[in-house]
Amino acid sequence: MVRKVTINEARENDIPQVIELLFQLDAHVSGEPRGVLKMTPQGEAELASHFRSYLDNPYKLLVVARAGRDKVVGMGDIALWKHAEVWETPQRKEQWYGVIDDVWVEPEYRRQGLSRRMVVELAAFAHSHGVESLRLEYSASNEEAGRAWKRMGFQPIGIRAAASAGDVLALLSTNEQES
Repeated sequence: MVRKVTINEARENDIPQVIELLFQLDAHVSGEPRGVLKMTPQGEAELASHFRSYLDNPYKLLVVARAGRDKVVGMGDIALWKHAEVWETPQRKEQWYGVIDDVWVEPEYRRQGLSRRMVVELAAFAHSHGVESLRLEYSASNEEAGRAWKRMGFQPIGIRAAASAGDVLALLSTNEQES
């Protein structure tokens, strides 16, 4: 069923719904039921502050997919960053890139092109600031996201690995003792 959904810049009163969408995204990626995920009051306040920083920063944009006047059913954000000024090469000076993050559409609103429409807004924002290079991350286990990003022109260019510091130390300490 196709529903009328608009894509808009987020407003202050959208922040609680954006945080709930982030919970939904995290539940999807982690495989945990939404009801299991909890946040401390301090964590929720910090997250609200993080999303509020998008509302008045000229280098950030938070968009929402809105069904009706107030129901937020999708979200996505971008932050523009300048590369460190370590290069003397002219073509490397003054380079900026945009980092797209937290793109999510509620399952019952999928297959309507909402992710694509939000990414168009985010990419247009970057382009309007002279930024051409876009980056994003998604979980390697999230095959659905991988297919969606590929359809939108994104290609994996590297691998980001993660490990527990304790596990690394234990493994390396064991290996060092065996040497």
